[in-house]
Amino acid sequence: MKDREQFRIIDSSLGKKENFVELEIGERLSVPFTGGEIIFATDSLGERVVIKKPRDDDQAKHEWDGLRRVESTGISIPRPIALISYSADQLAILSSFIEGDNLYYNPNPSIKSEVGRQVKSLHQNAQVEGGTWESTGRSTFVYYDRYIFHWTHGGLKELQADSRTASVLGKLIGTASDFCQNSKPVFNHNDLHDGQIIVDGNNHPTIIDFGNWMEETWLNEIGYHLFHLIRTDRAETDDFSNFLNGYFKDRKMSDTEKSNLAFYLLFISSRALNYFYNRHSSYLSTAQETHEKVLGHVDNERIWKDI
Repeated sequence: MKDREQFRIIDSSLGKKENFVELEIGERLSVPFTGGEIIFATDSLGERVVIKKPRDDDQAKHEWDGLRRVESTGISIPRPIALISYSADQLAILSSFIEGDNLYYNPNPSIKSEVGRQVKSLHQNAQVEGGTWESTGRSTFVYYDRYIFHWTHGGLKELQADSRTASVLGKLIGTASDFCQNSKPVFNHNDLHDGQIIVDGNNHPTIIDFGNWMEETWLNEIGYHLFHLIRTDRAETDDFSNFLNGYFKDRKMSDTEKSNLAFYLLFISSRALNYFYNRHSSYLSTAQETHEKVLGHVDNERIWKDI
């Protein structure tokens, strides 16, 4: 028999008056990289739900806030049920369970277009205040300049001043800086890949896992998605063009937008590479391989040719 436990409700999206929720606890999964945990459970009505325990309370509050913001846009996400006290010193997020497989296993092009449409709606309709966008230096490009300076003076040869990465970034910085200084931030999922999209039996996609959401430009989001497609060797398929068709509808990206996309793509890859390098991670070699793929994509002007 599975364990039944009670959890105190800190905040609820359902307007419930109850102070506690009782759940039957099932399978547990560790979340790679983050130190978090996913727990599958069943509520008192027999409905399947998911408990997500981030590494700390700030992360739990951040994701709960993000889910509530996205819920108001009407796009398909796990229904946020409650922010709960999982234990005396740990908050967690309770949400609905989404039945289906992740998008990696479904080649239907219309699904990828629908994801693009949902992301566009997310960017247009989820509310952000812009405070983090400004305080982190993204609005003035200082955030990016700071990273690039440290990379060029750091110990990782792929990012040093005489590297291909530094050379390409140097060519893209001017336009990207202008873009940031003349842009308004939007709500970014900030880690959008096919493993974060669950497709049900009716080929309907649901975007999950908003733990990394932040205020950024729309091109940062698209850059993340392209990065993950390159990482998983999916960039040569029609996946990205189908996604963009859903996002843009009837228009194409301008050359300036493509240049800025190339900047975000290379910046995202460089930041990931530097992250694993600084932590002496076993994933470093994989990050190095991905970075080479990203450089090849930019060097071969695939962004300009394919979009």
